[in-house]
Amino acid sequence: MKSNLARILAVVFVGGVCAGAQSTSSVPALSVHDVNIVDDAGEAVSMRGLNFGGWLMMETWIPSIEMEWHDHLPRLAEEAGIAAELHESLEAVGEFNDDEENVHKYIERLHADLKKRAPAEGFADYIAAFEQEPSVFAAHEMDELLRKRFGDFGAGRLWNAFHDAWITEADFQLARAVGFNFIRVPFWYRWFESDDAPYVYHDYGFRYLDKAVAWAAKHDLYVMLDFHGAVGGQSPWDHTGELSRGEFFENQEFQKRTAALWKAIAERYAGNPTVWAYDALNEPFSAKGVEDWTAAHDLIYDAIREVDPDTIIVMEDGYKLEFPEWTNTGFFPDPKELGWSNVVYSFHFYSGADPLFTDEKGLADHPKRAEEVKRIGLMEQRRCGVPIYLGEFSTMGDHPNDIEGMRVFLTMFNELGWHWSPWTWKYVDDTNEGTIWGLYQYAKPWPRTPNMYRDSLDSLLETVGRYRLEDFRIVEPYADVLRECLSQPVQSARK
Repeated sequence: MKSNLARILAVVFVGGVCAGAQSTSSVPALSVHDVNIVDDAGEAVSMRGLNFGGWLMMETWIPSIEMEWHDHLPRLAEEAGIAAELHESLEAVGEFNDDEENVHKYIERLHADLKKRAPAEGFADYIAAFEQEPSVFAAHEMDELLRKRFGDFGAGRLWNAFHDAWITEADFQLARAVGFNFIRVPFWYRWFESDDAPYVYHDYGFRYLDKAVAWAAKHDLYVMLDFHGAVGGQSPWDHTGELSRGEFFENQEFQKRTAALWKAIAERYAGNPTVWAYDALNEPFSAKGVEDWTAAHDLIYDAIREVDPDTIIVMEDGYKLEFPEWTNTGFFPDPKELGWSNVVYSFHFYSGADPLFTDEKGLADHPKRAEEVKRIGLMEQRRCGVPIYLGEFSTMGDHPNDIEGMRVFLTMFNELGWHWSPWTWKYVDDTNEGTIWGLYQYAKPWPRTPNMYRDSLDSLLETVGRYRLEDFRIVEPYADVLRECLSQPVQSARK
């Protein structure tokens, strides 16, 4: 693959793209017809893509620049001479469950346990260091820290360097070479709008979306724009930009700001067939129920439709279909009753070692999980009369059973006429855990996790400079499964 990668990179003019919202494209416009997505000739199409995760919505674990549990806290404990005690406390307290607990409450519990185990002087030194250098869990904390240390200009240099390195035109070209026909591009509201000046949009985020759309058009790919991190956080998870916040559904102003930004984005890309869909809110887990969910999505839908009557709008359930009260009745509202048209319903899942889906050997029972996904997806497809899209999913591990699991899921989705995009394109596996979190993975030893508190700006820029595409390798067993499933025939979905 190395020579093939070099050959492809040699013909890509990186940095020479003239990005524009209305880039020329050879792909046909898409729309929803009944439970299918169709082209402008009315023929059913199968949207088979991949996520460019960690790019315009930084998830610090993906490029391995996080300062969380497995790196930052042990480093502080080592310096205070209580590394063994911290390890014992982490074992005793258990893993942090971001679905159920506020991260600050968890840290309080962890530190309370550590205080009982560690020598008083060592614990005091550790706490003093932690108060000076608390964990950096998500993009918001990272951005604030960078601006505090280096000012807006220095922080901007680092963000520019990262955004320009993590994804380039070559990534789009390679994705097309594998066989994908679209890229889901997650983005963060803060690249468009400051909390100090709401409703005033700056060019930064649009500049990168324009690049993505132009590069996709050049290589005959579609793009889905995915609002991954909304103001206030639509879930308590770090990939909204802030861990343990989840206030979006409790705050009407946050919802209005999100709808207004969507209107600005939709106005920019309306009529551009390369942008085949707008994903309204990634994993809106914090909605208390269907009424909360519907009110926010109706606001976003109306804002988009004011300026763009045609582009498909994707709406996600936020894992509600994994809850007992929704498993057999469905969660999504009937779009016809709300006056919604050209919408697709989407849900996410990750097929790991769930006790409910584990075989007699202790391995993840992916075929069993596939049957449950099929049952729920068909229920919602028939009940709501819309296409089904699996926007994020993975078996996560690189064990042969997990690689085969991806074949099981992808083949089933294709046979059902569903649309899909696994998570994710690139990943730095700094702990060598063995994973398919990225189709492309960093091929060299990762030197160390950078220290956002102590490293110089030049040192951090050097770290970001390592994200050259030629230093990533494709995971061939996983790629083989993807190529096989990407080439499977298009099937029409049926109610």
